[in-house]
Amino acid sequence: MKSRRLQPVIKIAKEREEDAALALSEYRKVIDQQEAKLIELRQYQAEYLQRLREGGRNGMNIAQINDYRSFIARLSVAVEQQEAQLVACEVQLQEKNRAWLEMRARHQALGKVTERYRQQEDEAREKKEQAESDERSQHMGRNRYSL
Repeated sequence: MKSRRLQPVIKIAKEREEDAALALSEYRKVIDQQEAKLIELRQYQAEYLQRLREGGRNGMNIAQINDYRSFIARLSVAVEQQEAQLVACEVQLQEKNRAWLEMRARHQALGKVTERYRQQEDEAREKKEQAESDERSQHMGRNRYSL
């Protein structure tokens, strides 16, 4: 029967779909971590800018101002790098989402084909059983009249 022969293929398709879903889920965690890191860097940057402003008002010396500016510049570079990293991760996430959707569609399509085969097999079995029942009924009817 065709529906039974497809079972191993469906099992593999289901496993691939589940693997793709797991990879997608795990990568969403990576995105969350990358976003948290970016937020943290931006908070540090804002905090140090605020300290620089306050220090300028409170008489911070030139060396300290230059140190703060240098550190803020490094934070700005780190923020830009993290933003680029996050964009790259989002591209990867889209790719993993596309792969999962593809695996899901394949699994569903195989399921539909199997269901169609199963329905055809059921219909064929019912027709055969009906034909056998009709034949028995006719045979019994002939036996009654021949007595």
